[in-house]
Amino acid sequence: MRHGTNRLGALNAGVADERRLRMSVLLTRLTVADGAWLGRTLPALARSARPQPGAVRLEDVVLRYRPGRLGIADAMDATASLLQPFAVAGAEMEHRSEWYIANEDDEDEELFGSERPMRLDDTPEQDLLVSVRVIIDAIAEDAGAATLYWAVLALAG
Repeated sequence: MRHGTNRLGALNAGVADERRLRMSVLLTRLTVADGAWLGRTLPALARSARPQPGAVRLEDVVLRYRPGRLGIADAMDATASLLQPFAVAGAEMEHRSEWYIANEDDEDEELFGSERPMRLDDTPEQDLLVSVRVIIDAIAEDAGAATLYWAVLALAG
């Protein structure tokens, strides 16, 4: 005996019609102050909204630090603190062991994808500059992903 609807067909039709937010943004020249801003802003924006698992990812972390003022471990810890608000808001981050530490000889455009060089010599007030790619692939109704999307746009602007 059959009851009229094909549930699997109805579910698949809904998946094909769903609206999605897909974007990849390379944030460059992030500073400790940007991390502090995220730490204050994201909890207020997100409230209890969390993105779906895998909807928001942080990849390709590159950091450049000022030797003499920061050691490698301090620079890694500062980068982790800078990016922590993203993780607290539900974004997935690549492991610290995958982060790249740039030195002054590395080509900025290749690593950071920016026409504006990420040189510490150009920013004497900064001891750390961070670049990270934020990838969002979420359904349009995912409020947690939308919150992170708006924060990324604010940092990119």
